[in-house]
Amino acid sequence: MPNLKPFAQCGLAAVTAAILAGPVQASGFRVPEISAAGLGTSNALVANTTEPGALPYNPAAMSFHQGNQLVAGVTLIQPDMSVTIGGTKTDTVGKDTFVVPNAYFMGDLKNGWSWGLSINAPFGLETRWPAGTFTVLGSNAPELSRIEMLNFNPNVSKKIGRNTSVAFGLDFYQVREVALNTLGTAIGGSGEGVGFNLAVMHSAGPWTFGGSYRSSVTADIDGNAGASPASTSVEFPALIQVGAAYRFNDDVQVEFDIDWTGWSSFDKTEIDIALASNVTSTNNWDDSTAYRLGLTWRVSDRTQLRFGYSYDETPQPDEWFSARVPDNDRQLFSVGIRQDMGGWAIEAGYMYVTVDDRTINSTKLPAPEPNGSLAYNGKYESSVNLLAIGITKRF
Repeated sequence: MPNLKPFAQCGLAAVTAAILAGPVQASGFRVPEISAAGLGTSNALVANTTEPGALPYNPAAMSFHQGNQLVAGVTLIQPDMSVTIGGTKTDTVGKDTFVVPNAYFMGDLKNGWSWGLSINAPFGLETRWPAGTFTVLGSNAPELSRIEMLNFNPNVSKKIGRNTSVAFGLDFYQVREVALNTLGTAIGGSGEGVGFNLAVMHSAGPWTFGGSYRSSVTADIDGNAGASPASTSVEFPALIQVGAAYRFNDDVQVEFDIDWTGWSSFDKTEIDIALASNVTSTNNWDDSTAYRLGLTWRVSDRTQLRFGYSYDETPQPDEWFSARVPDNDRQLFSVGIRQDMGGWAIEAGYMYVTVDDRTINSTKLPAPEPNGSLAYNGKYESSVNLLAIGITKRF
């Protein structure tokens, strides 16, 4: 019988951070860029009634659109991450570019109702450290942390009067692949979970106000730790987005959003390993807030420019820092363009993410778990480049 206890204590102790890890663009392990329009405005779209790319951010906006529409695209993500320990700088290895898909289809129903289906990947990606990066942990040092997941989100919306709409939907989180490797052992698995979302939109003259709530989703993960079956559950956090947009004229609109993520629910996870003792992972993250500012400017009948800025707070305290999710406060700068082609449009956007450097200088020993310990002491630096392309089509 293999002895998985050392791996369980050091490798799996940060399993929550490992299962949901990656060089991401928002606090924790969120990937909020779920449309090309969203990326171009730094995700400030929750109060936008005119852009089809705003529908995944606030499904209540469907009631302000007419006819059938398709929004689809991909986001290309190029992270750059490193840690400097004792004067030696080590870069993460693995894929240079990640491709994240997104799609949204909406259609009209009778009596002021609309329906829509969104498919996107709001969490995940990958972190891979080369051997010899964290020598204190030996063979239990983190090597690969990966999550591949999709959210299938059907919604219905209803127009109330001329200026207000509400929406309701379900979030089906399909965790397609989880990989967690130390230098000595690997864990892999998959799972799924279900949640719900609510949204509202109200227009008052040049002002529009929007709000969206997504419940937390608990996904049950089944897989293997080495030769032994293993299972756990992961709670994806609840999300609240509120925003206000002001239209100066037919061509220029500015929006300000506040985005709250309930990371405090990401506290402990119990790992059930068939051939070893159960392990509890402690993360103790804090709730975090992001502040988003977006501008849309129609420079001609067919061309629209977009600009955005966001400031995202990290939920990860130094006391529970993990190199599997080397997160910190960050700033997002973005530009975008939409070119109408008559019944359909091409969209593109670019975003640069600069992450504050983070230095960990702990005196805590890495037992029974490495989170927040001297095993991860060092200076962490990272930045991200993103490029989004997409199309919108009216039917």
